[in-house]
Amino acid sequence: MNIRSALAYSFGTRYAATAVQFLSTLILARLLTPGEIGIYSVGASVIMIAHTLRDFGTSTYVIQEQELTPARLRTAFTLTVAIAWFLALTIYFSAPPLGDFYSEPGVALVMQIMAINFALIPLGSISGAILRREMRFRALMYIAVLSTMVNSLSAIVLAYLGFGFISLAWSAVLGTATTVIGNWMAERKAFLMWPSLSERHRVLAFSLRSSVSSIAAEAGHAAPDIVLGRTIGMEGTGLFSRALGYVQIFERLLQDGLRGVMLPYLSEQFRSGGNVRAKLREAAPNIASVSLLIIGLTGTLADAAITVLFGPQWNAAVPPAQLLCIGMALRCLSPTLAAAMVATGGITSVMRVSLVATTAKFALLIALSGYGLTYAAAGFVGAEVLGLAVLLWQSSRTKIFYFADYAAAILKTALPVTAACAAAWLLSSYVPYGSDFLGQVMRLGVGGTAAVALWLLLIWVTDAAPKAELKRLGTTMTRRGGTRGSQ
Repeated sequence: MNIRSALAYSFGTRYAATAVQFLSTLILARLLTPGEIGIYSVGASVIMIAHTLRDFGTSTYVIQEQELTPARLRTAFTLTVAIAWFLALTIYFSAPPLGDFYSEPGVALVMQIMAINFALIPLGSISGAILRREMRFRALMYIAVLSTMVNSLSAIVLAYLGFGFISLAWSAVLGTATTVIGNWMAERKAFLMWPSLSERHRVLAFSLRSSVSSIAAEAGHAAPDIVLGRTIGMEGTGLFSRALGYVQIFERLLQDGLRGVMLPYLSEQFRSGGNVRAKLREAAPNIASVSLLIIGLTGTLADAAITVLFGPQWNAAVPPAQLLCIGMALRCLSPTLAAAMVATGGITSVMRVSLVATTAKFALLIALSGYGLTYAAAGFVGAEVLGLAVLLWQSSRTKIFYFADYAAAILKTALPVTAACAAAWLLSSYVPYGSDFLGQVMRLGVGGTAAVALWLLLIWVTDAAPKAELKRLGTTMTRRGGTRGSQ
């Protein structure tokens, strides 16, 4: 499968999954209180840190390994199962003390239920890694969308029936089970394998560094819930979690689609002797332009969007959400750069970046969160900026991507994106709309539509990215339409 087909399936997966999550989030925000979501967020955040360790970096190892022999595959599978099942038991028995630490027994219950995931995930993780390595994104799309639907629908049904925060924990388990079954149906040869540790030295050399990097990154994502749950309480944690979740809904429309494809694609380029730096320089302006437009509009229209999506009880999440958009915008190229470094053997550098950024997040959140949610968001953004700087420094040292490349990619997109966001702000601020739900929807519709139209006009006039890719997409769709019409 070529890169554009892979991206099409990957983005299709992301958009379909996001649409399902979007609708379920709207409903759950009205079925669950901020306090209930805060309880789940704290418990799930502790679990998510352990999730990064449960496959010990073996999935990433399978994707980037230049010579994937049967012995190496069996070793990766054995390590995955052993570590994940050990973590399942550890989480289950350590949950009560952590619940006592937060003075909330619900946190312990969430952790114990979600520990079931650790018994299930390793059975399908190596199969999923092979699907990604071989760029079989059509199968991955079906699996991911079905899993998301099961997760979201079960959460809604359980919450409606009055199960409260625990609905989210059980729905996560059901979604995981769906993914495991789907991976087994699509790639059976790696689902259950005879145990082996014959290639443990080669696998561990990569997996240890990958695991440290993943754990640090997940700890950084979970840092707000872990710190704020202690410093400002469950309601404040729920508000920050909603702000971050709102921002990431739209930011991930692009990044998650790219993240799933760029590592296997760049790994294949490196294995075949391709020019990874040239591929990055070509892709960076396209990624930056679309990312900055999405994130810019997410911040500009946050007040109306959060009211429409989640209801007026979440209005206090608007200021931190707008600040978080700044950090997301600045780091829009970071996932692609990290994938390139892993693909070219720079896993140690990625590990260092993750450790620095996560340490900064914990330090700044602890120092600033006592002053309120806005200060906590500012600390989170400061850590993101530091992580970006270290990542660019590391990529410059390995001659993959330089500070100048980053600046050029951002500057090439600055005019269309800035003008589009300015238009959205003017139309949403100075055109009179009603204060009711319909009025807020109109603010979003008018401002967003005008902004996208102006952005498209300006990239065409200035010949900026992603004009070439949009023209290629239009040509492809026209040809396909003509072919179907002639049949």
